[in-house]
Amino acid sequence: MKKTAALTTAVVTALLLAGCASGGSGGDAAAPEGQSKAAACKSLEGDMKSVASQLQEQSANLQSDPEKAVSELQKFDSKLKSATDAVTNEQVHAAASEFEQSFSKLVGELETYAKDPASADASKLQSAITDAQSSTKSLSKVCG
Repeated sequence: MKKTAALTTAVVTALLLAGCASGGSGGDAAAPEGQSKAAACKSLEGDMKSVASQLQEQSANLQSDPEKAVSELQKFDSKLKSATDAVTNEQVHAAASEFEQSFSKLVGELETYAKDPASADASKLQSAITDAQSSTKSLSKVCG
């Protein structure tokens, strides 16, 4: 199971790096009310890059200190939720919210793995990875 979790985490990290690194198009930052799509995407750009970075960093720590890795990912998930909540553009908010929820689900599955790798359900972990990949693609399409 450890090899499976490490491999799947590496796969999702690579896919998220590809999806998250493509931030929104430029444009002036508008006030939150009436936020343009470009401004909303731009406000999330740094957070999406940080997701990729955090996943990469913490996936490396999953084997050596899984509890710490999950704890760091949970802290980051809270920051990601706050960043998503700050987006007022409806289209971008919907895609970002879907991504945040799938990221949260992935962190939850990794937490299950960290607590008891022997009883972790590999199919649930794979499902969480698939959801994260899908929502990353959706967000990239909106902000691409």
